[in-house]
Amino acid sequence: MQVTLRVTTAQDTDRTCELWIVSVDDDVYVRALSGVRTWWHRQVAGSSAQVWCADGIVQAHFEPVPDLPLLERIDAAYAQKYGLGWPGPVGFITAPVARAATLRVVSAPEIGGRRGEPSDTA
Repeated sequence: MQVTLRVTTAQDTDRTCELWIVSVDDDVYVRALSGVRTWWHRQVAGSSAQVWCADGIVQAHFEPVPDLPLLERIDAAYAQKYGLGWPGPVGFITAPVARAATLRVVSAPEIGGRRGEPSDTA
């Protein structure tokens, strides 16, 4: 499964990207394949953005993950979830550059209308 991240930039334009997502100990994590300088990572690290997922559109906060043992478990979760179908990309998503760009996704108060419906401001 992947999710779509929607970010409103400083220029008030919306940008989206598809992200691979994994769960470890009931927490959800995403990584920037190209590292911390990736446009979306710079926009959301330590901040919030909309995430479009199976549950609808939710507001989420993104927290950096500095814990090495946890990062290793997140590597294993990526390998287990995506390794059979996508062994090449898994090598990149578990590499040091992407690992340094790991973010915990924390649910934040929803924005706009009902769950699953875009708000008027979205």
